[in-house]
Amino acid sequence: MIVITTPLGAMGLLAIVYLGSLFATFSQRLNAVTKMTDYHRWFQVANGFVTLAAMSQVMRGIAALAPQLALPVLLEPWFALVSFHIPLVIGVTLDLVLVWYYWGWILREKIEPGADRS
Repeated sequence: MIVITTPLGAMGLLAIVYLGSLFATFSQRLNAVTKMTDYHRWFQVANGFVTLAAMSQVMRGIAALAPQLALPVLLEPWFALVSFHIPLVIGVTLDLVLVWYYWGWILREKIEPGADRS
């Protein structure tokens, strides 16, 4: 079963990278309209960290499927921490902070009672 599900982890991380690039584009357009501080380029930094985590996931998956051919360091827990978990946490946290900065106003909007909703 591990052979079938190993590529799915990297595909999920690449979906996060795609979402990050979508948020970067939308935030750049919102920034052009509202003249907010220019932080949308940090989405690319966050995408770099998540891409690093995805590449680590692929390398560690290959090493787990063929441990006799892989470098032993790829199967160490500290390597997973340094190359996968820490970059993933940094990238996703940076994405979350930036999305909150650019798009948090949507959650703060209130619907006026009795307002026309048509």
